[in-house]
Amino acid sequence: MNTAARRSLVTAVQRYFSLPPEEAETVLAELEPVVCRGGEWLFRQGESADCMYLLARGRLQVWMAPAHGRDGGDKLIAEVGPSEMIGEVGLLTGGERSAGLRAVRSSLLLKMSSAAFDRLVQRHPALMRRVAGGIAERLRERTAGGTTVSRKFSTIALMPLDGGPSAQALASRLRELLEPQGSVLILAESQLDALGAPPLPATAQEELSPAMVEWLAAREAEHRFVLYVADPVEGAWREVAVRHADLVLLVADAGADAEVRPWERVMFGASAGAATRRALVLNHPGRPEKLSGTAAWLEDREPDFHLHVRSGVPGDTERLARIIAGTSVGLVLGGGAARGFAHLGVYRALLEAGIPVDWIGGSSIGAILGAGMSVSEDPRLVIDRARAAFVGGKPFGDVTFPIVSFLRGRRMERLIDEYLGGEIEDLAIPFFAISSNLGDGSVRVHERGSLPRALRASASLPGIFPPAVIDRKLTVDGGILDNLPVDVMRDRPVGRIVAVDVTARRNYEVDYDVVPSPWTLLAARMLPFARRYRVPGTMSMLMMAMSIGTMESSLRAGQRADLLVQPLLGGYGFTDVRPFDRIVEVGYQAARQSLENGSFKRQQNDNQGQAR
Repeated sequence: MNTAARRSLVTAVQRYFSLPPEEAETVLAELEPVVCRGGEWLFRQGESADCMYLLARGRLQVWMAPAHGRDGGDKLIAEVGPSEMIGEVGLLTGGERSAGLRAVRSSLLLKMSSAAFDRLVQRHPALMRRVAGGIAERLRERTAGGTTVSRKFSTIALMPLDGGPSAQALASRLRELLEPQGSVLILAESQLDALGAPPLPATAQEELSPAMVEWLAAREAEHRFVLYVADPVEGAWREVAVRHADLVLLVADAGADAEVRPWERVMFGASAGAATRRALVLNHPGRPEKLSGTAAWLEDREPDFHLHVRSGVPGDTERLARIIAGTSVGLVLGGGAARGFAHLGVYRALLEAGIPVDWIGGSSIGAILGAGMSVSEDPRLVIDRARAAFVGGKPFGDVTFPIVSFLRGRRMERLIDEYLGGEIEDLAIPFFAISSNLGDGSVRVHERGSLPRALRASASLPGIFPPAVIDRKLTVDGGILDNLPVDVMRDRPVGRIVAVDVTARRNYEVDYDVVPSPWTLLAARMLPFARRYRVPGTMSMLMMAMSIGTMESSLRAGQRADLLVQPLLGGYGFTDVRPFDRIVEVGYQAARQSLENGSFKRQQNDNQGQAR
């Protein structure tokens, strides 16, 4: 075993078990080193659980098959980084593996058999407490509904789809942006000799020499980030870059041919076995107001996500850097009809506090307003457009004969088409909307395709607006099933989440024992001296009834966010757009107070000021 590998193993034992070096050596003697290459399975779900592993170097993904009777393939539920234990629950309880483990990149592990565990626990009783504590922490995360998929990356491969300087230029800019988080090393094949690296293999099919493996491991240990700059030309360095990366950035000029390159099929096809996460980065010259053509780039590719980088918009590259560093912010906006105008005030408060928004998702009115934020990052312009659409356009005013719904929805459709046209994948800020399938009760996440159709589906309040038709299926308001989609956002590469819950919680008391008859209510409205009754209208009653079912779930989802903003909106009606500016102000003040009282802004400053 080479020196770097042994050093990694000792370090992993020391960190996990909190042992001094001499005791770490005795523990290490009981463990068996194991190498799992990128794309290979360490074990699969259902196999016998007869040992556990400590990851010393590399990265693994945890995959789980869907529950019995559910459709869909295996799902990525977690990632494992260095100095983390794997399989301890199975070893202690016996039985079969509850999930499969696959190497993202070549990984070095320590295997601990059941017999070795028994011997070590007798000599080091504290080891059992450490293992039990790790299990308890994992169970707590799972109970909270969060995910342990890594939201930060250490090694990034930048690969231009067509050669040229684009990847090198992006790497240089990323180094500037990432250095406040820690030291950054750019590795390109042309620099290896000058840096004292051992020679590469003659072909991509040959294994790296132990000396090269040790040299790369040393570079990764010395730096917080290593940016591997490769090119599409076949060779050993291209393989090295991909096999040692936590994230592969496929860099392309948006105006180029979008067809999948032959080498992409070789490296990332189903038979390639690569498990590394990939992102498509589309470069745009200048600062175009409207992007287009992204669907062609995504048609035959399956990146984990994609980003637009406009050369005239520095914030685009800054967003990519935050995603890599794990400091990006996702904004989740809940449903609540006109009360959702408070989302606009929250957005303004976040930007004024120096908290840029990197990913946006929402349900119902939250989806519509969130899409407006993704179209334009200027909060004043977003607010002005929303005011013109909702106050001037009066989408809640086109009443129709209530066969399917009280409102025709024509005004809402026209306003969405006017202000929020285009495709979701062309938005500068990544965005998703939530809708509910009326037939099978499933949640649909809209991340591609027509933005107006997705918003129309997400905001189709049952009984208020007609249901939307998506893929020949009736679809209704996303808030019915997931009014505050924090967990959906957790699956995106964001470091922290701000959730805005606009469901109103208040005591609603009336001054009568029995609801008056319709004729009594009509007389109360028509006659000047008749008694007035506080009875909600039909549409308000429907919206209040629907919000009852989402209050508790929205609260639980909001508690899983890093910052929950809950504006006090009980005094505002669901369909009354007249107090637009007052509602926006309520959201603005609620967000400012939440930022002042909580630790979110403090964490932001801590992340930005970490020592190199």
